[in-house]
Amino acid sequence: MENKIDSIKGFRDTYKIEKFLASGGMGEILEGYDSQGRSVVVKIPKKFAPMRDDPLNDQVINEIENLKLLIHPNIVKYVDSGEYQSKPFLVMEKVDGISLKQYVEEKDYGYEMARDLSVKLIGALKYLRKYRIVHRDLSSTNIIMMPDINPKIIDFSTSIRLPSDTDMIKMKGSKIGTEGYSAPEQLREGVCYIDSDIYSLGAIAFFAL
Repeated sequence: MENKIDSIKGFRDTYKIEKFLASGGMGEILEGYDSQGRSVVVKIPKKFAPMRDDPLNDQVINEIENLKLLIHPNIVKYVDSGEYQSKPFLVMEKVDGISLKQYVEEKDYGYEMARDLSVKLIGALKYLRKYRIVHRDLSSTNIIMMPDINPKIIDFSTSIRLPSDTDMIKMKGSKIGTEGYSAPEQLREGVCYIDSDIYSLGAIAFFAL
């Protein structure tokens, strides 16, 4: 991380930053807490230079706008957002748990868990469809298993909101997703439909089973 951030002020609160968690393709992930002592996760574009036209800014803004709409027990919760050194940032709830990938590799579980996981994720996708939001990168690493075995979908950085259920979006030169989980046309051509996440859900269910 280029700059050390001690605290960051959002629209609703000021957040004390405790530590750096990870660096993804689009941003830095930080852990902190709000004025009430509640743990949060902050995502901010990698480059902290004041460049408002940086495409990474648009991706974070897109994630903010999509998450603002969503309140669901199986989707990570939006907390706040703001701007730091001309860069947008997103504040989310801290999801305690391990990825589905790690859970499957390390835990002993039965068919019932895989079945219940699939049912809950179907409910989450039905909810996303209500807002015409397609995640576009559902995979075993973007689902966190909580201590109560409740799944949470995270990382909406590549999500997109379609104009209607019948629209198709093609992102020129963009092949979004994870091999083995994302629909073939999405990986090959950057094509996204309202049903693109259903393919990913089938791959996730297969992986868990």
